[in-house]
Formats: sequence, C-alpha cells, structure tokens
Amino acid sequence: MKPGNDNSNNNTFWQRLKVQHRSNKQKGVYGYMIRTAVKIVVIYALILTPFILAGKYLIDFKAIFTYITDHVSDLMVFVIFTISESFMGMIPPDLFVIWSGKFNSPMVFLTLFGVLSYLGGMLSYLIGYGLTKTKKVKALSERVLNNYISMVRKWGGAFIIISALFPLSPFSMVVIAVSLFKYPFKLYLLFGLSRIVRFIAQGILYLNMLNMDTLTAFLR
Repeated sequence: MKPGNDNSNNNTFWQRLKVQHRSNKQKGVYGYMIRTAVKIVVIYALILTPFILAGKYLIDFKAIFTYITDHVSDLMVFVIFTISESFMGMIPPDLFVIWSGKFNSPMVFLTLFGVLSYLGGMLSYLIGYGLTKTKKVKALSERVLNNYISMVRKWGGAFIIISALFPLSPFSMVVIAVSLFKYPFKLYLLFGLSRIVRFIAQGILYLNMLNMDTLTAFLR
C-alpha cells in the first residue's frame, strides 16, 4: 500500500459528501425531507391519539404490556428482532421499542436495538450485493424494488435517512434497493446511523405514553 493512500481515500469520501450536498440543494432534497417528516409526524399523531384516549378511558395498556413482556424470553426477542431487521423487516420495530420498557434502563436497550438494526442493515446491504451476482435474480430484484431504487436514484442519502427515521417501508428492503443501485457503502454507513436515532427517539415517545400517570397529567 502506498503511503498516504488512506488520506486519499478519506479525501475522496469527503469530496463525495460535498458533491452530494450541492446536488441535494439543487434538487430540493432538504425541503423534501422536511415536508416528508412533517407529514409523517401528522400521520403518527392521527394514529396514536385514539390509542392515547383509549389508554386513558378504556383499556389498561400497561397491564397488557406487562403480561406480554413477562411471558416472552428476552433472548428470543433479540434473535427475532435481528432476523427481522436483516431480512425483509416484516415485524414492526415499534413492538420491540415498547418491549424495552420492561427494563429499569430502557435507554440502554433502545440503543442496543438501534445498533442491531444498523448492523442488520449492513447485512441487508450484503444481501443486495449478492443478488447482483446472478443476472436473472438481479433483474427480478430490481423489478420488485423498482420504486425504492427510483427513490434512491432521485434523493440519494436523504431517502436513506428518512427511511431509517420513519416507518415509510421496511428498512431492510430499502437497504437492499440501495445496494442494488450500487450506492456507496461508506455513505450508506454514514446515513444509516439515523436508524439508531430513530429507536432512541421513538422509545422516549412510546415509553412516556405507556406511563399513563404522566400522560393523564399531560392531558389535563
């Protein structure tokens, strides 16, 4: 390896980020991210408000939650979560976020879920890379994930961040599409860190909702 090669690679990486930033500004990517985030927050509010009211007046969600978490193996939860986040993402992460509330230090487990999801995304990227090795499989995969690939082509890292933060679609499917599009792995690793932020932020929201005493005081 030639001296300075690592510095050259780092310079190339940051140059790509600068080019991506200029491209994002020209395409209106940041405005798109803000508009999408606002829409999703509104949707969340519309969906969660009935649950909040039901928890206040009709259903003891905390008792149901306690019963479920007491009858499920912790190790099994982590295994199922990792598999789900790596392959297709068929189980909503929200369920695992709520499950972390059974521990005395839920933030530790929320962070762990975020890291596992991030690592699962890396595995999804490798799966996407493997799909490109066979022409027929690659063509089929591209047809199935065409919408995601189009979004990656149009919005680049912004789409990765939004997909990581919000429940637009199974994150692992988006990452496979990112890989099929041959989006730079280093950039994916950077933008994919948003996944960890998602679990922590969503956990704070959900766990406060489960604390009905705090919620009742808030609604008064």
